[in-house]
Amino acid sequence: MAVRRRSARTATTLLAFAVFAAACGGGDGADGGGDGETAAGDLPECPVEALEEYDASDGPIEVLLWHSQIAEPLASLETLTEEYNSSQDKVHVTLQSQGTSYEEVERQFERAIPTSDLPAVVVFDDTITQFMSDSGVIIPAQSCIDADGYDNSGWLPLAVDFYSIDDVMYPATVGLASALIYYNRGHFEEAGLDPDDPPETLEEVREYAEAIQAAGVTETPLAFNMTPFILEFWLTGAGAPIVDNNNGRDARAEASAFDNERTHEIFEWIDGMIEDGLISPFSGTPGQINHYLSMANEQSSMVIESDTASTSVTAFLAGNLEVDELGEDLPEAPDVSGLDIGAGALPGLEAPGLGQVGGATYYITNTTPPEVQAGAWDFLKFLNEKDSQVQFYLQGSYHPVEPATTEDEAVQEFWSSDKAGEWLKISYDSLVGIDTDFPGPLIGPYTEVRDIIRDALDRLAFERATPDEVIAEADASITEAIERYNEENF
Repeated sequence: MAVRRRSARTATTLLAFAVFAAACGGGDGADGGGDGETAAGDLPECPVEALEEYDASDGPIEVLLWHSQIAEPLASLETLTEEYNSSQDKVHVTLQSQGTSYEEVERQFERAIPTSDLPAVVVFDDTITQFMSDSGVIIPAQSCIDADGYDNSGWLPLAVDFYSIDDVMYPATVGLASALIYYNRGHFEEAGLDPDDPPETLEEVREYAEAIQAAGVTETPLAFNMTPFILEFWLTGAGAPIVDNNNGRDARAEASAFDNERTHEIFEWIDGMIEDGLISPFSGTPGQINHYLSMANEQSSMVIESDTASTSVTAFLAGNLEVDELGEDLPEAPDVSGLDIGAGALPGLEAPGLGQVGGATYYITNTTPPEVQAGAWDFLKFLNEKDSQVQFYLQGSYHPVEPATTEDEAVQEFWSSDKAGEWLKISYDSLVGIDTDFPGPLIGPYTEVRDIIRDALDRLAFERATPDEVIAEADASITEAIERYNEENF
């Protein structure tokens, strides 16, 4: 099996920022992880006092932030950055796009590590906790929290646990995300299905697809972007690990656990859906948009994707989002004025809404001067404020890390009267119900593991290899990747 070999500094990948929004993926962070992490009692210094000591007459401290946001999440981040910059005169934050996927940011970050030519802040996805802990080029957020006496006790415990290793919180700001099934309500009605009752399990997805196909509504009802993060959500939701040592939570992962009963169930379901012509499979490569275009052109009726698409979907349907805002060289946008899109909780193997934490994570590097590090921390504290979290939620679709934020009047109104808000309420309820004892894997070479899983899905769909073949090959390759990462000490 052809698998991309990683450099010694492989970070993470998030697979598709597609036509409607930035996707989310994977899972990471934990209390385990084994050797190599910073223990809570041995944290590096966070120079929070450097901001207060800085003389603003020398000009503002310049804080550079690397990101890959597009569409509404980008618009929201730009608005908040402008608000912060205008609220004080000591720090000026500049946003710099490194592409339209976290994978592109990863590549730039890896290339810059040897020379320490890094930004003050970098935005990644949820899979990178172990790598960042091992990298030696960041300040754990816990250092700044402790040095500043910062109170994050109101944060969602699941998020803190998910992004912590040995009780050390690594990202300083997180935007939480989950996944949903989006569907064409009109197609459901044409097939005699209740548009207010979306499928809740993978078996029901098959039943709905069969009904839609039999009614002649669409030939291949499910447009399936084969991103590994969706597979990971299904496995985690079913309590199945990808790696050993309790998914890397009890100790650093040493071997694959991918070849398990639940993995076989999922691959056999996909294989059967393809065999019966119920799925249009699309390779889960960065920038994949064909599954969305299939929905927009009404060639398919259902798609499973990140809930961070929600506000961008509604903006696009309302004509308030142009194709050139999506960060890709896309064809002319189809006419979507007649589409009536609904959303439901992520269908699972046994029940809906079971998955793992996803989203965006903001890290402070330790390669800049102390005053820049302090300025970066100040900006990220601003992003953690209630008003900022509300703004990021209503426009950018990222769930707030502090549950109390959802009690805000604007959020309550958003949930009850806005289509995107209604969808996000569904995924928020799923997110807070995630099993805190099994929130997702903690893997050092997450990029390589995702490449392996993506390759397995592609071979299943396009080469028509058997589930048993691709799972066995992937399992062996994941173990090799983990052993190589651990031997190289990343």
